[in-house]
Amino acid sequence: MVKRKRIDYSKFALGKNPPIRSPKYLSYIRTLPCADCQDTEDVQAHHLTHIEPMGMGMKSSDKWCLPMCGICHGYLHQIGEKWYWQERKLDPKLYATLLWDSFNRAILWVYTI
Repeated sequence: MVKRKRIDYSKFALGKNPPIRSPKYLSYIRTLPCADCQDTEDVQAHHLTHIEPMGMGMKSSDKWCLPMCGICHGYLHQIGEKWYWQERKLDPKLYATLLWDSFNRAILWVYTI
């Protein structure tokens, strides 16, 4: 039986990139205060949904995480992510991008010394 080669879809124009997984980044996120109420207790990493075109039930990349306390995180899942951020007039994509960039700059700074 002939074994088929695995196709690397990332080489195609509309290829899918595998999601970024970074346990160090998630640990960093959990050290920050909640993105909404600034509480520092029970902070969890919330993966933004509807950011990347992913399959059903697939989590977005870790770069799209925000720190959220248990209460805010639960409420967000209760009313829905879109309504939660509109209600608070916050842009989660901008905040997640700033956190990801600051984390990566800090890592580069440590390795260049």
